[in-house]
Amino acid sequence: MKRIAIFGVHLGYWSVYFLFSAFFVLILRGPNPTVDTIEDWRNLYYGLNLSSSLLGFYLFYYFLFNQIKKNKNILILVLQTVGFNLVIGFISSFILVLLVLNKQNLLFNQIFDILKHVFIFPTLLSLIHGILGLFMRAFFDWFKLRKEKEQLTEQNHLIEIELVKAQLNPHFLFNSLNNIDVLIYKDKDQASTYLNKLSDIMRYMLFEAKTELISFDTEFHFIEKYIALHQLRASNSDYVLLMNEIENQDGNVASLVFMPFIENAFKYSSSYKEGNAIQIQFQQKENQLFFSCNNRITKDNEVFSTSNGLGNELLKKRLDLIYKERYTLNFQEENGYFCVSLTIPYEAN
Repeated sequence: MKRIAIFGVHLGYWSVYFLFSAFFVLILRGPNPTVDTIEDWRNLYYGLNLSSSLLGFYLFYYFLFNQIKKNKNILILVLQTVGFNLVIGFISSFILVLLVLNKQNLLFNQIFDILKHVFIFPTLLSLIHGILGLFMRAFFDWFKLRKEKEQLTEQNHLIEIELVKAQLNPHFLFNSLNNIDVLIYKDKDQASTYLNKLSDIMRYMLFEAKTELISFDTEFHFIEKYIALHQLRASNSDYVLLMNEIENQDGNVASLVFMPFIENAFKYSSSYKEGNAIQIQFQQKENQLFFSCNNRITKDNEVFSTSNGLGNELLKKRLDLIYKERYTLNFQEENGYFCVSLTIPYEAN
């Protein structure tokens, strides 16, 4: 919260309180107040209450709150702060009694009666305003931390997305262009088709994937084109097995959320000549989307489970930012395949 807004809240708080106090005192004083009556000194004590309220409020607002944040003993701090409030009430009472003694010839019981009421009320007001000040400061601090956390989360989210996109760009782009260049001499029409696929992929990454959420149908078509360009390089139509079993494809998913796993499957899979070396599957189970990506591995390329281009930790952080605790991600090796399984929330529009 900006300083001007905080100042406005404080100003409004005390303006309302002062106006209420002034109105209250005027009612007690009546239309024709006298100067030399005990009642008039009681009216003076309401004025002293304003100062005790201010002192109590900012004592809690600054001292007590800051000490609590430093993990000091709360019980001791409360006792100290209440003690300060009692001192404030005593000072207010002492000032008023001195003024009364200078103007009035009062009996002891009259002085005691005034002192009793004067002492209790400023102390009580000081404590009430102090508690309100503590809650106000806690709210401002909570609001500030929440805004900072939102800004940090947003920045981290943007960084994660940019890192994922950077992972997809260089090698894939150069390899695809080289493969299309070779294909031009063999089949110009087919080369044009693949060039259009590459153009669609780059357009998607530069423009459509900028949004946090995108329809699964759009994301899947992007994945199909990406796989088609890899199969062009492999010259093996059976290299990748892609299965889409999503019943309703209008639901939203995080943009590029599956691509790091697919990209790494191509990066660490075994020979391009093998059939079903990479198996990618999408399934819908009620309000969840199940994604699996398995790539055949050899002893020489089993490094993905511990180290990869983007890093498993980075992938998990991005999923944490997007889906928080509503996803599951598992890695395992089974029957010569490295297997990735991801489950995320999925609701069709």
